[in-house]
Amino acid sequence: MLTKRQKTFNYILAAVLLVLSLFFLFPVIWMLANSFKGDAAITADMNTVSAFIPPALNGSFFENYVSILTNTSFLRYMANTLFYAAVLIVLGIVVNGLAGYALAKIKFPFRERWVLVILLLQIVPMETIITIHFLMIAKMGLLNTIVGYILPMIVNPFNIFLFRQVFLSLPDDVYEAAQLDFCSPIKYFFTMVLPMSKTVVATVSVFTFLGVWNDYLWPSLVFTSSDLLTAQIGLNSITANENTTMGQTLAVITLVTIPVIIIYSLFSKQIVEGVTSTGSKEG
Repeated sequence: MLTKRQKTFNYILAAVLLVLSLFFLFPVIWMLANSFKGDAAITADMNTVSAFIPPALNGSFFENYVSILTNTSFLRYMANTLFYAAVLIVLGIVVNGLAGYALAKIKFPFRERWVLVILLLQIVPMETIITIHFLMIAKMGLLNTIVGYILPMIVNPFNIFLFRQVFLSLPDDVYEAAQLDFCSPIKYFFTMVLPMSKTVVATVSVFTFLGVWNDYLWPSLVFTSSDLLTAQIGLNSITANENTTMGQTLAVITLVTIPVIIIYSLFSKQIVEGVTSTGSKEG
């Protein structure tokens, strides 16, 4: 039972955190409010409170968004990115999950050394890995293809480590009982292990989606066809166009930001639980 003093402290702390959160949200509020305005209105409201207030609802309220969605290929870029993310989420859960399960539950030579290799791979500079990936994809003739983009991104050392840490806590007697029912290891993994590990599956899915959605460097190296480009490359091409107004720029940035905000809002609890759970297992 909290004392009156503790309740008062909690109220004060909540108020302080709320004020601080508003400071962090100011750029987002400003971006969203001004994405509905024309350049003249944005400039006029720049140094006033009106900069954080959207214009009155009228016929031109969504003009910037309509212009972006009808006059550019941004919808296609977003659809491409969602498709790549969906494929990588499924393949990533299967491949990294199987690897994490093997490192957690299957005894084989040098298993602990492989775990150390997985940990060390997480500190390798991304530029080094991307260079190797690009050279391999180029030699295989997979540049400017969906397979060439997806293939190097399936295996993720961090996701393997997340799966391993969670799978370490799974009881072995469940697998022994499944063997009595003639359940194969693969069937056991898909029908028992993954359903019992929903938190880490959700965490890996969210991290994979955010990684694909925010990635610019790798797709810019692999893709040359405009039909295959992702949202971040589309964002850069649209905002770099001299004919794009400030309001349209803010509108397209808002469109890119909204999915990230939605994902974090819906799965923030799973992300925290999935990450914190990895520190409570011994391997």
